[in-house]
Amino acid sequence: MKQQSVLRGSVWLIGSALLAKCLGAVFRIPLTAMLGGTGMGYFSCAYGLFLPVFALSVTGMNTAVSAVTARSYAKLDPDSAARTGRLAARMFGLGGAVCTLFLLLISRPLCENLLHNPRAVAAVRMFAPAVFCCCLNAVLRGVHEGSQNMVPTAVSQVTEGIGRVACGLLLCGMVLRHWAQIGPYLPDGTTLPEAAAAAAILGVTLSTAVGLLTLLCFPKPHRGDAAPVYQPPSDRALRRALLRILIPVAAASLVTNLTTLIDLATGLRLLEHVILAAPASFGLKPDLTQADAADCANFQFGAFSGMAVTVFNLLPAVTNMLGKGVFPAFAASFVQHRHDESAAHARHVMQRTAFLAIPAGCGMTALAEPILRFLFPSRMQEIAAAAGPLAYLGIAVIFAALSYPVFSMLQAAGHAGDTVTVMLCGAAVKLTGNLLLIPRLGLSGTALSTGLCYAVILLLGLRQLRLRTGIRLHLLRESAGMLSGGILCAVAAAAVYRHLLPLLPQRLALPAAVGCGAAVYLIRMLLAVSGQRKAAEPV
Repeated sequence: MKQQSVLRGSVWLIGSALLAKCLGAVFRIPLTAMLGGTGMGYFSCAYGLFLPVFALSVTGMNTAVSAVTARSYAKLDPDSAARTGRLAARMFGLGGAVCTLFLLLISRPLCENLLHNPRAVAAVRMFAPAVFCCCLNAVLRGVHEGSQNMVPTAVSQVTEGIGRVACGLLLCGMVLRHWAQIGPYLPDGTTLPEAAAAAAILGVTLSTAVGLLTLLCFPKPHRGDAAPVYQPPSDRALRRALLRILIPVAAASLVTNLTTLIDLATGLRLLEHVILAAPASFGLKPDLTQADAADCANFQFGAFSGMAVTVFNLLPAVTNMLGKGVFPAFAASFVQHRHDESAAHARHVMQRTAFLAIPAGCGMTALAEPILRFLFPSRMQEIAAAAGPLAYLGIAVIFAALSYPVFSMLQAAGHAGDTVTVMLCGAAVKLTGNLLLIPRLGLSGTALSTGLCYAVILLLGLRQLRLRTGIRLHLLRESAGMLSGGILCAVAAAAVYRHLLPLLPQRLALPAAVGCGAAVYLIRMLLAVSGQRKAAEPV
């Protein structure tokens, strides 16, 4: 097999990851419109459990298999590389099967006690088989990546994303359209939102099977026969090598998903107490029962996770690609002790990220409700619940977007462990913020705690980058012009939107307002650049 260049492989992976993120947005936005707040509450509980499993397989298992396979090929030992794939398939496949069975058995106590959402049981059970498929996907992707072939991973990511959109939306739509025929065959007491959310999660599970079938269509890597440079390792040594890499990387991947798990574990429970304490503020009667409060909390949380969080995640998905793009260049210059070049790479990627993140975050804060009305025009009750939190998340998105390149540079410098420590500190802030702010601010407290979490993560990440590499980034000073431009952009967009809304339909008024805000931002930045050039000219 002809080896692909590192650059070409990176392009395949980055392109497929970006396309997969776009497909994820294509999936979540119409799904939220179909399910509404109640159905999205059940869906979010199961999908929130799916994300850590997905991250664990994509990062932990995938990295372990890829690294051990690549080492075997580097030692001219293709037989050990093939044995690594077989051993990993047995180890992780068995582990995935056990986890699937375990999740099926504990789904009810998990939903009742941890998630505090007993009606999400059906959705969690539909998700359980995805654990097994994700494990096998990770093994097969790692085998191909270890042989320097990134195409199977890239193609399977895209087909999995397409399968998620097609299967999830199709199955959910079938349940919603044919509920009268399907409902009698389901257990007594099953409601339409429960069944529709479970159908959507079943679509997600089927998409992981689509990714697995895609990987099985590619031939096994074959790098020819060669005499090993060293004595081939035993199966036991290969297993130990896999676990040595898997455990720390898996811990890091789980830590990065702690914020989602914290919201799942605390958000519904705290929100229910808020609703019971002040039902009138949610438009409910004073004689509210515990079951009614739980249903209202699920609706509110579903609107938040389905609408506000979906919009919030769009920008970091793009800036994460900038972090991946700087990884090879920063790693090369850092290893070769070219400090000035490493610092230049760091400044450039942070400036580009800030250039995108600041106006987008400010605009999201100023136009929170119009954005949601544009994306979900038929869900006004959910918009009323999600608009306030999205305004807070607009500020949080700036910190989140800037933290991704910082993490990429720390990993490129060989200090990936620091990112785990930083994320743990951020998770502690998130948990504390939820406990203190949700009882006072409701869903807006969840969004505000997310902003505080990412602000702490960014500050600690910059501190670790300075300590580990000596690179000092003065973000506030270097992005002051962008911040003023972002504020002008948001003010202009909001003003134009208010003036255009009586004259144009909402679907036209918002894009026009966003375009005007972007024009104001670009003019402000061009004037700033022109002023800097004049100041730099000799007198």
